[in-house]
Amino acid sequence: MSKRRGKPKPKGKRKPAAPVEGTMSIAAFARDRNVDEKAVRKAIKSERIPPACVGLSSTGRRQVITDVVAARAAWDANAARVPNGPAVDAGRSSLVEASTLTAMERHRRLKIENDLREGLAISVPAAKREAFESYRIIRDTLLNVSARYAEELAAISDPAELRRRVDAIIREALGESADRLEASGE
Repeated sequence: MSKRRGKPKPKGKRKPAAPVEGTMSIAAFARDRNVDEKAVRKAIKSERIPPACVGLSSTGRRQVITDVVAARAAWDANAARVPNGPAVDAGRSSLVEASTLTAMERHRRLKIENDLREGLAISVPAAKREAFESYRIIRDTLLNVSARYAEELAAISDPAELRRRVDAIIREALGESADRLEASGE
């Protein structure tokens, strides 16, 4: 039977460290803030605790908190912060703002889906396809004008009559385009 050597480990919640204004070990700082030591090390690594507050122990082998007051202030200031991620953009820093942003994005998505379903909006690919078809109809109608009316226009010698006839032909072609566009939209 082996006997345990060393101090018995205390059971229950750890006591906060006594307020020390000099240096403090990372473990003591973790007890002071009532968190795990890993959380303090992570805060040091991510610079939530400024590098100016951290240094080496007198032996030079272990990292310690050299400016306890500033480290506590930095810890308290960053306690409500949420790291940047998919729900939080660079300008947002609190959980409330992230939740608000998420709710606004959800509302926007639902509004777009409702507008699409009700026919008040169309999708981008459908709009591009519609624009291409409209352009093609107008282009084809206007390009066919010269082939259809070349002989008739060549026979007119009066410039004023020629101008009136060209104007009428263009109006007729545009009206034909409008009719074809209406028919394709139904």
